[in-house]
Amino acid sequence: MIRMLRTLCAGPLAVFCAMAAGGPLAYEPVALGWTAGEVERAGADQLVAMVDRAADSGRLGCQRQCRRIQGVFDRLLPIARVQSAHAAALRWTLIVVTLPDVEAMATPDGHVLVSEAFVDERVPHDEALAFVLAHEMAHAILEHERQTLTFARMLLPRQVKRTVEDMYVEIDHNFALLKAIEPSMQQGEYEADELGFQLASAAGFDPARQLAFMEWQSALDTGSRPLVSTHPPSAARLDRLRRQLPLAMRLVPPAPSPPTL
Repeated sequence: MIRMLRTLCAGPLAVFCAMAAGGPLAYEPVALGWTAGEVERAGADQLVAMVDRAADSGRLGCQRQCRRIQGVFDRLLPIARVQSAHAAALRWTLIVVTLPDVEAMATPDGHVLVSEAFVDERVPHDEALAFVLAHEMAHAILEHERQTLTFARMLLPRQVKRTVEDMYVEIDHNFALLKAIEPSMQQGEYEADELGFQLASAAGFDPARQLAFMEWQSALDTGSRPLVSTHPPSAARLDRLRRQLPLAMRLVPPAPSPPTL
């Protein structure tokens, strides 16, 4: 019986079995360069610059959908925190702006930023919003920024010592390096899609409606690709999520029983 359970809980069912046993959905990254704190401090400047830009233009904070956005984030937060010791220690914070050129992002230290303008235009219901926020939270949980920087460092001469800040400069100015880490960045998007899908489902958001949102997003994809693309083609992302749907359905908590009279 134990051998059978081990077989059933291998492969694509591993996440469900872990969740059913009270365990996390996420993996623990290993062999990463620098410390989490170094990466978090280096990435903070981007958030500060965006918040300052929003404040200077009177676009910091929400106007119409405050309760909705905060409510979805609050439902996701307990699920995110139990994914790992790293996730539990993050300073999870929701920041809303109304900048028209911003969608959503998360910094390595757990700040989640979303634009209400993006929500108004492209996020029609709570399940869609849950997927968007959970996707960004998954990046922070899985330490994707730190993973990408570590991989990039492995492609450079080992005898030169580099800080996190040095790596950002290198990536910004070294096209060959940026192209070389493109597969790593795209793999991170696949992982954030899949973990985000599971997190939002475990928080009680209907997986079928989440998937329908991604099908709609995929239909809007023009198919044009830049020289370096941090995101995989929408069709490929959608195909992987469709394969995750049976698992996501199993993660949805049961509806509460009606009170007995």
